[in-house]
Amino acid sequence: MGNTLENKVFISVRPEGQSAELENLLSEESATLLSMPTIEIKPLPLGEFGWTQLKNIGSFNWIVFTSPNGLRYFFERLFELQNNYGLPAHLKIGVVGKKTAANLECYGTSAEFINLGNTAEEFSIDFINRINKGERVLFPIGNLARSVIENNISQKADCTRVVFYETVLPETTNEKALGLIIEDQYDLIIVTSPSSCNNLLHLLSGKTDPTRLRLVCIGQTTSAEVIKNGIEPLVTAGTATSQGIYTAILNYFQKKTTLNP
Repeated sequence: MGNTLENKVFISVRPEGQSAELENLLSEESATLLSMPTIEIKPLPLGEFGWTQLKNIGSFNWIVFTSPNGLRYFFERLFELQNNYGLPAHLKIGVVGKKTAANLECYGTSAEFINLGNTAEEFSIDFINRINKGERVLFPIGNLARSVIENNISQKADCTRVVFYETVLPETTNEKALGLIIEDQYDLIIVTSPSSCNNLLHLLSGKTDPTRLRLVCIGQTTSAEVIKNGIEPLVTAGTATSQGIYTAILNYFQKKTTLNP
């Protein structure tokens, strides 16, 4: 097991600062992880509509966080407004994924509802049974967020989305990692969102055949975007954590070694 990943080269396109844990896990197996972010998360000005929703936060019954980014920038703006992170006692919190839920501890609160899966589709199935007819639900989101949950619960609840951040292509890129991809001198690329996939393909446009890319995807949503672009992912990690990605990669190469001793 210790030699399975030895000397292998992986490239992560996760945002800056999000690859450290995975890098440590892989380095323990004598593998190399290069960070080449293809997305950058930036806070957005709220505007009059957004500030109005924050000022009237007590008019909502639920707030749903679909990502750590939405959670982070919501609480930053809330603190800016009232100089503390306090929420009305009646306001319930719903969270997509355990990773996002864990971040709530930093703000002195916890989730009323956490879905067991990591997708909006899985969240919606259970969440619709948790809400009452006519309840108001706030969604702090990014500019590229899908509307799956809102669409699925809109006949029962009154949904409001406020865009707190945007996802953009970084101004600079890791030229060394990009060169390794173009020269086909890598083992797997780790892709963690539809936008990171699309920006990767933009960077590689005209430089390599995208259908030959060897990709690891986090979850079915990212995998579906990769497939839509004509690429078959080699690995899909079921758990959207560094440990989940690491385990999926390790399993892939162990199976490969077994089939091709």
